[in-house]
Amino acid sequence: MVGNPGALIQAVPNYRFSPWVLLYALLIAYSSTVIGPMGLHYVPIDPTEAWSQFIGRAFTWVDNGSDQRADWMGNLSMYIPFGFLLTGTLWPRRGGAGGRGLAMLAAFAVGVGFLLAVKYAQIFFPPRTVTLNYVVAQSVGTAVGAMVFALTHGRMSRMVWHGASGGRDNLRTLLRVYAAALSIFLLMPLDFALSVGDLMAVAQRLPSVLFAMPGAGRPAVVQATALVASTVAAAPFGLLMVVGPNGRNRLFGVAILRGIVWMLVLFALTAMLLSGAPTFVSVFCRMIGVGAGVCGMRWLVRQDPRRLRQRLRTWSLLLLPLYLLVLLAVNGVLSTHWRNPAETLRDVYVLGLIPLFDYYIVTKAAAAKNIVGHLAMYAPLGVFAWLRGYRPRAGFVWAFVLALGIETARYLRPGLEGDVNAVAVAGLAALFAARLMPGLWRMLEGAMLPALATPNGDQAPGWRERAAAGQVRAMARAATDEETEHF
Repeated sequence: MVGNPGALIQAVPNYRFSPWVLLYALLIAYSSTVIGPMGLHYVPIDPTEAWSQFIGRAFTWVDNGSDQRADWMGNLSMYIPFGFLLTGTLWPRRGGAGGRGLAMLAAFAVGVGFLLAVKYAQIFFPPRTVTLNYVVAQSVGTAVGAMVFALTHGRMSRMVWHGASGGRDNLRTLLRVYAAALSIFLLMPLDFALSVGDLMAVAQRLPSVLFAMPGAGRPAVVQATALVASTVAAAPFGLLMVVGPNGRNRLFGVAILRGIVWMLVLFALTAMLLSGAPTFVSVFCRMIGVGAGVCGMRWLVRQDPRRLRQRLRTWSLLLLPLYLLVLLAVNGVLSTHWRNPAETLRDVYVLGLIPLFDYYIVTKAAAAKNIVGHLAMYAPLGVFAWLRGYRPRAGFVWAFVLALGIETARYLRPGLEGDVNAVAVAGLAALFAARLMPGLWRMLEGAMLPALATPNGDQAPGWRERAAAGQVRAMARAATDEETEHF
């Protein structure tokens, strides 16, 4: 039935990337031209004069200081998804390494041509910055995105075609992708200290931030939620530490130790950032999250998937009121102090109503963290929709309406301001979460249930037999005070 795996990998339809690369290109063009410090600021210029200015700026390197490194890395990071999606669109369904190499080169060429066209358009939207620095950064980002697709395409294809039969391997791959994404997110904006002066500046700043509380100066509920979120975000890292290669799970102590080492490495790398704020409280919370993930994985492999899903379905209904209460509290709308609509309309920041403007006036790292924060806040509604058996669009509608109400309330709350971008992000977060949950659950089932047959053709034990075997091993460990585990 499976046939030739290579043919299946080559047959993955790459047209699925086309709408996404077009959407992402439109977002880049819009955010790079229309959005500006004064809003829409188009200045008609003679095309010949504009071309002259473009040549003079786009091929001139500006010797910026270390304080501009974060912006440079932000521009690089922004084009990595574009290069990835563009390569996926041009990737050949069939062909050898030569055809794939040409696809990568074509994607890079198209990406560079696109970014140069956007840079030329920016001449008509002052005071947008056009320099060789940003051309290089965005070109490098496009190349990195192309290479990431080439390196991960085979694994992604196998994940699509193997389905539940490769659930455990797919889960391990997904957890590794998550761990990489989490590491990059924690290290944003990737402005590492690269000179003696930078290192001295970092060393002088560290003592004042190591013992600080994350989110200092913000409401207590926001600080507490941020610490809980940091702990939960590290839990999948703990799952990965347990799921080893070749179908084996690592021992408890080994998994914990590996997770702690990785968290300490990330902590040390964060300390090397010019804008980093590593705190002992944060790394401690992440270590707790890793430990919870390790324990959770050890518990998960002994569960019956059907019964577990039914329990989660019940728990989700019970936890929904608590989730909504925390969501309202974190957004600061649990209050008795409100402005009337007339005052709100009088004081509203008009430019903030322009889509994506709030992301432009902050650093790219801050914008990314804002987006990720809203994704995390509203994705549970998509999970809830899946657990309760609703269509993904239901999750989208719930999150969209809820976010619209919350952001409207923030405009009416003294001292706060709404974010129009959060409404769209919330709906998409719930929609994607609902759509991704079936595949993610199949991967978890692959970890909970063994393969149908062992390599020699014998039937492997089911979850009940494995759970019983786990209990026997636990009793043996208690008797011998040794820890050997092969679940």
